[in-house]
Order: sequence, then C-alpha cells, then structure tokens
Amino acid sequence: MVLLPMPNLGLLPFLPAGPAPSHSRNTSSPSLPANKFPAPLARRRRTLTLALPAAAAEAQTAMVSGGADADAGIDRVLWTEADVAARVTEVAAELCADLRGLREPAVVVGVATGAFLFLADLVRRVDAPLAVDFVRVESYGDGTESSGRPRITSDLKVDVAGKHVVVVEDIVDTGNTVSCLIAHLEKKGASSISVCTFLDKPARRSANFQLVGDGKFYRGFECPDYFVVGYGMDYAELYRNLPYVGVLKAEMYKKDTSN
Repeated sequence: MVLLPMPNLGLLPFLPAGPAPSHSRNTSSPSLPANKFPAPLARRRRTLTLALPAAAAEAQTAMVSGGADADAGIDRVLWTEADVAARVTEVAAELCADLRGLREPAVVVGVATGAFLFLADLVRRVDAPLAVDFVRVESYGDGTESSGRPRITSDLKVDVAGKHVVVVEDIVDTGNTVSCLIAHLEKKGASSISVCTFLDKPARRSANFQLVGDGKFYRGFECPDYFVVGYGMDYAELYRNLPYVGVLKAEMYKKDTSN
C-alpha cells in the first residue's frame, strides 16, 4: 500500500454569525382605567412649537413642512392601540348578535371622515349581512368645539327605506350631529335606527336624541372632557392616522370661544 501525502488545504477561518437585524416596533402605553392618565408619551423626538394665537391652517403647514412626528403635540395617551382593538372586538360581537336576527341586511352608515377607521375595523368583525355607506356632516370645521349647527354636505347612495340603520360615529359629545342624522334617516324611511359610537362624551351632551324602533346605543369608551385625536379623529385634518387615542396639547390649537 502506498500512502500519498494529503494536500495542504489550509484552515478556513470561522466567522461567527452576526446578530439578526432588529425589527423593533414602537409600543404603546399600558392599558389604564378610563379615569386615569399615564405619564406623557415616552417617545419624544422633536416637539412642534407654535405660537398660541396660531390658526389651524398655520399649525398644519408647520407640521408638514417641519418634518415633525405624527404624534407631535400629543400630551398623553388615553387608549392604546391594543385597548382600541380589544374594545372594537367586543362592540362588534354585540352588534353582530343583534344584526343576525334581522330579516333584511342592515345598512351601516359611517359619518365621514372621523369614523372611517372605526367603521372599517367594526364591519370586518361583524359576521352578518350588511350594506355600508357614508354620509358627511359638518359641524366642527377647524375648531375644537361643535358649532351646534350640523349640516349634511354629502348624502347616502344606499336606499334605507324599510331597513335597520346603524349610524357609526367616531365620537358623540353634544349629540347635535346624531340628532340631525336620526331625523334625516327617519325622513328617508328607515324602520329602525341604532347608533354605534367609538367614544361617548356625555359631559358635553346638550341634545337629547331618540333612537328609532328597535334601535340600540353602542359605545366603545366613555371619554372624559378633553379634546382627543387619533384613530380617525383629527384636529385641522391631522392626527387621524394615529393608532391610539390621545389628548391634544392645548397650545396646539386656538380655542374658538365664539361658538
């Protein structure tokens, strides 16, 4: 037997695998009771500073041109993204149980623009036949308080005559908008009318509205008397895209007391 010398292959250096790339996500504040507030937001990068008398249009321009964070100007979080998702699921389950017993599909009417996120999340969790439409009612403009004189600026396309209608709102405070809508839908022949609102602010109620037929009142959270934004709700068309609900700092808006 002849032994041949092995070629010198050398040693390949051992390269330890580096750490996997991090895909961290910002997390919201822990869930809190409705009557308590957490500490101010931990995530603070750049703070938008506006002069107190600045108009809403100036605030919008400053935020867009200044590259500020979407949550600049938020004082504290009332309900986190997880809180919102959990509560919407509960409300949807209650609504679904009621709609399944109807002979005809209900018509879910979202009040644009504030209710668009709540409505989308809500109807995706309702396993019952339904139609969806939107109506636009204006009563705030760029201010922080309802004028008390809501007007319908874009009406429904779906026929609601003889049907059960569920009005989906982002927030019910004075009750003027809901009262206006109920009267409007009643004239269109709706057989029964329910109201499903993400937030209910009874401290601001000035108009008593009556549901129609077998209508019910559904609500996500009872909201304290603060100006809140996020999850579809805005100030000067900003903050709608926030996944949580937060209190807006007073210096971010000019409070119009003329209404």
